[in-house]
Amino acid sequence: MRTITLKVKDEFFDQINQMALDAKMSKSALIRKGIEEIRRQKIIQAMQKSAIETRGLDEELKRDFDSTLMDGLEEEPLKGWVSNDIYQQAVNYIKSFKK
Repeated sequence: MRTITLKVKDEFFDQINQMALDAKMSKSALIRKGIEEIRRQKIIQAMQKSAIETRGLDEELKRDFDSTLMDGLEEEPLKGWVSNDIYQQAVNYIKSFKK
């Protein structure tokens, strides 16, 4: 194991010393644990960010896919096959993607 020398103010040293005593571990172990916790938090934040981006991407992909459902088809062939209410809902839905 390698050694790191750290210069700190007396008050900070006293705080670390007390925390180590309370946790029944060495100051070095306490500091290693603190650094490991920071690293773990960064990993969790990266995973959360990725999950949020992925969910957003999933929604974007769904909208893109939905917007292609009627590609190559005219709206008019729907008329007569479904009720006027359903027909109008379908037309409005399709138009919402063409904007």
